[in-house]
Amino acid sequence: MSKSSQSSAARPTACILCSENCGLLVSSEGGGLAAIRGDPEHPHSRGYVCQKAARLDHYQNHADRLDAPLKRRRDGSFFAISWNQAIVEIADRLRALRDEHGGRCLAYYGGGGQGNHIGGVYASALRAAMGTPYVYTALAQEKTGDFWVNGQLFGRQTCHVTSGVEHADYVIFLGTNPWQSHGFPRARKVLKEIQRDAKRTMVVIDPRRTETAAMADVHLQLRPGTDAFLLAAILSVMAREELHNREFLARHSTDHQRVLETLRAVPVDRFAETSGVALDDVRRVARGLAGARAATVRADLGIQQTLHSTLNSYLEKLLFLIPGHFGKEGGNNLHTFLVPLISHSPDPDDSPKVPLSAVTGMNPIGKLYPPNILPLEIDTDHPGRVRGLVVDSANPMVSAADSQAYRKALGKLELMVSIDVAMTETAQMADYVLPASSQFEKAEATFFTLNFPDNGFHLRRPLFSPRPGTLPEPEIYRRLCVAMGAIPDRFPVLEKLASIDRRMPRARLFPLALKTALRQRPEWQPYATMILYQTLGKTLPEEVRSAAFLWYSAQKYAESHRDAVMRAGIDDRGAGLGEALFEKILDADHGMVFSHHRYEDTWSLIHHRDRRVHLAIPEMLEAITALGSELSQSADSDYPLVLMAGERRGYNANTIYRDPSWRKTDREGRARINPDDAARLGINDGDRVVVESQRGALDAVVEITDQMLPGVVSMPHGYGMNHPDQAGQRVQSGPLINHLTSSDHCDPLSRTPYHKYVPVRIQPADPQST
Repeated sequence: MSKSSQSSAARPTACILCSENCGLLVSSEGGGLAAIRGDPEHPHSRGYVCQKAARLDHYQNHADRLDAPLKRRRDGSFFAISWNQAIVEIADRLRALRDEHGGRCLAYYGGGGQGNHIGGVYASALRAAMGTPYVYTALAQEKTGDFWVNGQLFGRQTCHVTSGVEHADYVIFLGTNPWQSHGFPRARKVLKEIQRDAKRTMVVIDPRRTETAAMADVHLQLRPGTDAFLLAAILSVMAREELHNREFLARHSTDHQRVLETLRAVPVDRFAETSGVALDDVRRVARGLAGARAATVRADLGIQQTLHSTLNSYLEKLLFLIPGHFGKEGGNNLHTFLVPLISHSPDPDDSPKVPLSAVTGMNPIGKLYPPNILPLEIDTDHPGRVRGLVVDSANPMVSAADSQAYRKALGKLELMVSIDVAMTETAQMADYVLPASSQFEKAEATFFTLNFPDNGFHLRRPLFSPRPGTLPEPEIYRRLCVAMGAIPDRFPVLEKLASIDRRMPRARLFPLALKTALRQRPEWQPYATMILYQTLGKTLPEEVRSAAFLWYSAQKYAESHRDAVMRAGIDDRGAGLGEALFEKILDADHGMVFSHHRYEDTWSLIHHRDRRVHLAIPEMLEAITALGSELSQSADSDYPLVLMAGERRGYNANTIYRDPSWRKTDREGRARINPDDAARLGINDGDRVVVESQRGALDAVVEITDQMLPGVVSMPHGYGMNHPDQAGQRVQSGPLINHLTSSDHCDPLSRTPYHKYVPVRIQPADPQST
């Protein structure tokens, strides 16, 4: 169907800008998105939508969309080539690097953003052909410290905690502003409900007076970087005043006395003073949290990308574990994944086979490697350095810390391939650029199945035919794997049996044949998802061919969580519960609920053999004690302000919104500062300034606001991209904040960058340079 002939009737899809992926109803006209509104039939968002989704046509249609494979000339310019030439040349060069230097000279970055995870599933086949374990993703720039803590507490890094905001009496928002960042279904509606209910309490812990903080009953406006001091002080009050839940801890945890002893030793008054929060407010929150019927903690990047990142995640978990707000309605709970977002990496001391990075010796967490180390792994003479890189649906030149280090490192690669919808800043440095179809031109889904007790999934069908010259990522990966000689172009027998199996699934012919083929040809096992795409995928409607891997996911999930699947209303019709779940996924255009757990099921999701929370993490208890040695440290006099980089605002998003015209407000990405700082610096609202860190400097426009504490600056992410203007000239729009960040300013355990604590100085810009 051509773009011009497609119906403009509203069709279901989902937003692709944050992990909530709210359901949408969209009219499509002339190849564009129009009349975007919330989908009342979506099982979780139920018609809710925020203002950012209304601008999604700026993602679908803009000047940087790609429509042909590109090859880089020596002078840096690009020219179009055929898909066949691109695939053959890339496959030959990848194979040559692998054969000469080993698979670990290659690496992979990306695999999907906030809305497109299907391609990443099939990327595992390309990584197998490349022979590399090295996967770098945005998750590893944000969440791996949290994943590591989860692994220690609950037994595996795949264990993930969700909050119970909608049903809680007492809610703590920790380093997050859900009015803008969401993070749970129908966030703004739920925030208003909490605010109006006199029986419920909202606490916000944030250095900024955000929109959420303005709605709160209690706002603990701490100094940036002191989260660990404040959280330890709150927990110490609980321990000292015997506010911990003895029965809960005795029944469901191990080593809790050791944790309580460490917390009792915390100097509460000095830690509170360091954080800038009144001691009475520390005690008030400790007592309120401990005494609540049901309390929950919702945390995000504000604590995960600042000083003591991994320790902050541990203390955050203790906030709900010590008083027993876990495994119940309105508390925090573990949830399941239909398709796992990450895997589990054992401790290198326990498993010598864990592949450490060659240069920095970094161990993976969740089988992911932190982007902070990648420039160091490339820009070196080390024989094991990364020489080739495939980047999919990611733009580390803008989104990763230390843009200067990335520019230098990427320029030294022997091969870089970018697979993307747009000509991003990273693509502009690649040797080859492969154009992917947009998220509305192919079947897509995300694996952010983060809800409990009801969990949902939405397989989105395409709204448009693919733009001519583009391919979906699964097909790109299939062609590369075939060209590299990893798998054959066809699997005739399996294709035939898959076709029969779709008509007679009760016979189970295809599952048996696939199992037999993989047993007989063990070298095919790393390519199982791709084999599903090439065989079972061909029996599905063409527009959802890439959903073939979900057949396996549905089988495994139904096997592991049979009762929860059946409670969601999915019945075995004779071909197996997994088959019924798969069919439900394919048929549910508006999304579907695939499981309904009970709150007591949380304990079955813990992977320790004793099904208990192993509360004492030695490294973290030592880190709590070590906080005392930091009390006397002074600020950097050369860089006296603290920049909190990456603020979420009304019109910034991830980097897939390239055209700056999508923004209705704050087009400059203003640097927000306190009135006292502005007066001291002689700066007026709207003035141009230079913001400088030890790593770099950039120009910005100032916004003076008392939302900021004195000495604190805030700037948004999602700016600084170069987009063609009307004359076709590339123009940078807004500040590229990662020009200020440094890859070595990071958490020592997870290497998560300290984006929320960047020492800077500000001075008026030279009028001659503006």
